[in-house]
Amino acid sequence: MDFRKTLEQNGIRNLKEMLEPALSAGTKVLDYKWTYFTAPGDNYGSTMLSVLVDTLNAENEPKQLQLVAKMRPASEEFLEIFQIDTTFVKEAAVYSQIVPTMVKLQREMGIPEAETIDIFCRCYNARVSLDPNSTKVDADGVMLLENLKLDGYITEDRRRGFPCHIAVYILKKLSLFHAIPIALRHMKPNVFKSKLQKYLIKFDIDAGLGEQTIDKMVNVMRTDLIKAGVDTQLTERVMNMIGECRRRQSRLLSDEITPYCTMLHNDLWVNNMMIKYDADKKPLGLKFVDFQLIQSDSLVRDVLFFLLTSVSDPDLETSLDDYLEKYFYSLLSDLTKLKYPDLSQFTYESFLEEMNRIAPRELYHIVAMLRVVLARKESIPDHSELDAELFCNDNLVESDFYEKLLLVVNIYVKKGWV
Repeated sequence: MDFRKTLEQNGIRNLKEMLEPALSAGTKVLDYKWTYFTAPGDNYGSTMLSVLVDTLNAENEPKQLQLVAKMRPASEEFLEIFQIDTTFVKEAAVYSQIVPTMVKLQREMGIPEAETIDIFCRCYNARVSLDPNSTKVDADGVMLLENLKLDGYITEDRRRGFPCHIAVYILKKLSLFHAIPIALRHMKPNVFKSKLQKYLIKFDIDAGLGEQTIDKMVNVMRTDLIKAGVDTQLTERVMNMIGECRRRQSRLLSDEITPYCTMLHNDLWVNNMMIKYDADKKPLGLKFVDFQLIQSDSLVRDVLFFLLTSVSDPDLETSLDDYLEKYFYSLLSDLTKLKYPDLSQFTYESFLEEMNRIAPRELYHIVAMLRVVLARKESIPDHSELDAELFCNDNLVESDFYEKLLLVVNIYVKKGWV
């Protein structure tokens, strides 16, 4: 029986035993109901469920708790692609090990509680299997997370992206996410090694793809570039660079350790961020989600990937430097508050040098994801029919995809990155 049918027949098994220890003393789980939380096309690396739990507290008062359950992908192909035994463990470790370590450092450095990092949701509990000795994520593997939608957090339209002022807001949150692991690596290397580093090992996200699928994807990229208006000679230069990116990825080559090496989210696009707004559409809060691909590499990757996949600024080609400058000085401010002992390493000139060195290595990631980010929702099939070759279908994209692809290439050319 496939995963989806098993889930629909059995639900989340032993949810009571898993959830009760994380609730207030004396609270009992009575029953629960679930529905799918995300539509097809909004999440590929997992199955997301909305869970309504009936509870009885210590005073015998009935209450309902609304959670999000994150489980393995329904598609067998995506199960292989996302290498769930690695990625699920990475994400669970973010909540159980990494977040408490990051917050602890901030407190030790005298950071006020109101300024501690707040881009993570609450995780009630996580398991890979009902078998406590198993290291393999099976159909009973699940993370129970808070439902951010109940607190007013929303996911923006991935095809529209973020406007300029929200992009700057996100970059300032991202800089703190990057700054704390930088400080930990330098100031508390033993803590960094025991609490973070072992979960930041690089892996090849393409390793689960068949050779035929990879060849098809590469050929589609070349065709897309030509359709976007990139001339033949430049198309070949771009494809050669994409080939080099893929070779580095398959050989598990990480970026050199520099002051800018940190923990990456490594998948920071529209659907992996949720924002809360006030009545005037000003941001009140931001949460990052989906930490399945975390690894240790240059922070340039997160910054550039976010800006080129998820920002709707029509003048991005000319305003990119403004975003980079705002991010850098926010990073410098965060490191200063963390009492980083050698800030002389962090100059805007050295940051731009790091950008120029690393940007070529991020091109494949950006180009490959644009088809996902800009996919037409109405062309994406039901959960059970998703597969990797879906993203090779020309019916999936429209003119906005080709325009964005051309913009990315033009930026790379203008910056001398290709």
